[in-house]
Amino acid sequence: MNLIGKIFVVLIFVMSLVFMSFAVAVYGTHQNWKTAATATKAKLDNSQKMLAQAEDEKKKLEADIAEEAIAKRQALAKLESEKDELQLQRDALTKQRDELMVKDKAAVAALDTAQQNLAKLTSEVEGLRGDIRDSQADRDKNFDQVVKLTDQTHQAQGELKRLQERQVQLAGQVAAANNVLSAHGLNKDMPVDGLPPQVRGKVLAINQDNMIEISLGKDDGLRQGHTLEIFRGSKYLGRVEILHTDTDRAVAKILAGFKKGAIQKGDDVATRFKVG
Repeated sequence: MNLIGKIFVVLIFVMSLVFMSFAVAVYGTHQNWKTAATATKAKLDNSQKMLAQAEDEKKKLEADIAEEAIAKRQALAKLESEKDELQLQRDALTKQRDELMVKDKAAVAALDTAQQNLAKLTSEVEGLRGDIRDSQADRDKNFDQVVKLTDQTHQAQGELKRLQERQVQLAGQVAAANNVLSAHGLNKDMPVDGLPPQVRGKVLAINQDNMIEISLGKDDGLRQGHTLEIFRGSKYLGRVEILHTDTDRAVAKILAGFKKGAIQKGDDVATRFKVG
């Protein structure tokens, strides 16, 4: 119940007392006036006292109403102040929102540009990757060629070294041959009538058809038709005729008319300078 309701209740209570007093007074007119007057006076005094209390209560309620009104005005002023502050905050937030929307639009535009650049860069990267793969394939191919050429170079160098050593060996043999020719009153420009140079080697293999392989060849000066002597230590075994020559190998047949024993692998082969 609010303050105004309380005031009305008090007023109703007071009026009830007043009407009750009137009713009592009317009822008292049928009795002794003096007794009635005394009773009425007492009731009137009581009513006045109650009215005074009601007035005091009314003043108190009015004071409370006034205080409550002041509190309401103060609260309203405070609410107005808070409303103004909230309004300012709302305006600031609205401004901030507008700024953020502008920034968001700029960010979206920047993102679109970045995505376009990314797509372009991705395409370029794919192209570069293809170029790199092609370059790697070419590099691997070139590397294989380099390795192959390096192997060939090493082989050629090894062959060159072998030939150089063979050249030195042959030069020594030529020098020795020249010395032998000189000792017999001959020289290298004189015809030798099919005689082989002075050489010495080994029998490498022999078959059932009286064919043998020896460790001498073209590099030693042997040619088809040359004849060589076969021996083992001081034992003469026979003569062979060269049929085919390679660089350092030759195939010869055993001449039956000169065979003096069984020829074996490892037997010595030498040039015959004098036929006898």
